[in-house]
Amino acid sequence: MVNIVERVIKEVEPLEDAVLIEGLPGIGHVGRIVAEHIIHEFNGEKVLELYCDDFPPQVLVNEDGTVEFMNNSIYIIKEPIPIIVVTGNTQALTPMGQYQTSKRLTELGIKYGARVVYTIGGFGIGNLKENPAVYVAATSKELANKIKEVGAVFRGDGGGILGAAGLMLTFSKLNGIDGACIMGETPGYLIDPKSAGKVLEVLSKILGIEINMDEIEKRAKEMEMFLEKIKSFEKSQEQKQAMPRD
Repeated sequence: MVNIVERVIKEVEPLEDAVLIEGLPGIGHVGRIVAEHIIHEFNGEKVLELYCDDFPPQVLVNEDGTVEFMNNSIYIIKEPIPIIVVTGNTQALTPMGQYQTSKRLTELGIKYGARVVYTIGGFGIGNLKENPAVYVAATSKELANKIKEVGAVFRGDGGGILGAAGLMLTFSKLNGIDGACIMGETPGYLIDPKSAGKVLEVLSKILGIEINMDEIEKRAKEMEMFLEKIKSFEKSQEQKQAMPRD
């Protein structure tokens, strides 16, 4: 058994017919970018922190000299619709830790009023794409088809979903509510705001709300400029190596 500690930041009443969105670190950090953007845009309020002895044995050092603890957090949003957001700076290290934390995060989301779960992740393809696709996998055909109608596609080759993005679907179904994982194509080796933006576009249609994309688009352009600099540097290095030597 792993040990889980919950620190309640604020006591709140359960929301009514809320949506639970999970965005923890993963491939391309797509889920975390989506979750943090939603929290920022709709003034999410932190109500709980979850700590686990299966999280990495470390703290993170901030630029101002303070430390950041390894944890997952739950935020609530009341407008434009009731939303519960799960995010954080880590996932558990072992299968047991993944199961225990995913189970508890799902239970807490339902406790706060969730009636459907959307987990967010990256779908690693190993290369950059101009227009990344968004995939969906759900606990019911009805929900999968609903999300497909607003721009997502099904994977034709099966496969699996690792970590909380997959396991929270298991525990949502075991608790009697539907869930879906929405995944944006991403190279997998860099933080990918562009893929996160594509997921947010689909998510906004599912939820029936408008999400301001200015900050995401700005971050995506900055990443593209960064990648162009890398490509230019690599090309110059190749040209130097190809030059004849005396």
